[in-house]
This record gives sequence, C-alpha cells and structure tokens, in this order.
Amino acid sequence: MKKVIVALALLFFVTGIILAFSIQETRVEEVVVDEWNPITPSILYPQNVTGWAFMVLTSNGTFLELNISASGTVRIIIGKLIFYNETTGQEVWNNVIFNQTGTIFTQKVEIAGKNVDFLEIKNEGTNPVNISGSIKKMGSAYQPFYPYSGLGTLAVLLGLFMLTYGILAKPRTSKRQHKIKHGFRR
Repeated sequence: MKKVIVALALLFFVTGIILAFSIQETRVEEVVVDEWNPITPSILYPQNVTGWAFMVLTSNGTFLELNISASGTVRIIIGKLIFYNETTGQEVWNNVIFNQTGTIFTQKVEIAGKNVDFLEIKNEGTNPVNISGSIKKMGSAYQPFYPYSGLGTLAVLLGLFMLTYGILAKPRTSKRQHKIKHGFRR
C-alpha cells in the first residue's frame, strides 16, 4: 500500500507541474512605458530667459497621466512640434491635442493614434515658477500568464502531501503477520 501511495503522489506531483506550466497565454496590460518623476528642472524661468523648460518625447504610448502642480501659471502643450527657432524661441505646433494653462493638472490625455510626439511645459508669467509632480507615459505590453497555474499548484500540493504521508506512514501489518508475531490466541 505504501508503494501505491508514493506512486500516486509522484503522479500527482508531476501532473501538477505539467498542468501549471504547459499552457502559456498572453494578455495585454497597461504598463508604465516611461516616467518623469520628479520633473526636472523643477524651476521654470520666464519664456524670455530660457525658452522652453521641459519637453519630453511622447511617441510609443497609449496615454499620458499628468499629475503636476506649479506655484504659478504654466502652459502644457501636447502635440506635434513642427518647427522651433532657438534664437527667437518661436515654435510651430501641429495637431495639438492638449493646450491648457493653470497651476494644477491631474488628467489622463490619450495619445494613441493621435500623431503627437512632444509634451511641453513652459512658464507663462514673468517670475520663476516651481513645479512638482510626475508624468507617466502608459502603453500596452504583452504579459505572459499561465491560466491553469492554480489547479496545477493544488495538484502539486496534493502530490507533496501524499508523498510525505507515503514515506512517513508505517506499513500496515496484515492479520496473518500479526498472528505469527504474537502467537495464536483462542
């Protein structure tokens, strides 16, 4: 009987491992592709001093998650930058999907399929502005998962339990062996 239990335990154990890892599927999940936390530089000077202060590439993403606060008025533009003149600070934007002025921005801006490639934060006032917060570029990624891992884990645990029992259990003596060992009593 002990050998049968050990054999069944090993069968459950091997079957559980095969079941848990044999079938692999993939699913699409939203993951952080890129993150700017903290936003640097944290002090934005007026436009006439430095031009723009913060610009990031936004391609290869699904949406941008903005969590920005500023001590003064700033403008956030998300779109396709066509032209920028470094001497005059003149910029030409095309396909602008987000253009807002304010001090607090907590939005999700969809950028998938919009043909946008830059996000810019610039100071709209005459005094330096402190900014804090983060910007997350979210995108789709394929993540592998094993749909039968829970059932496989149960089979592995059952196999281990049975294996432990099969090894530690004392063999059962039959009535005949018992009578031979202790003599015949009437």
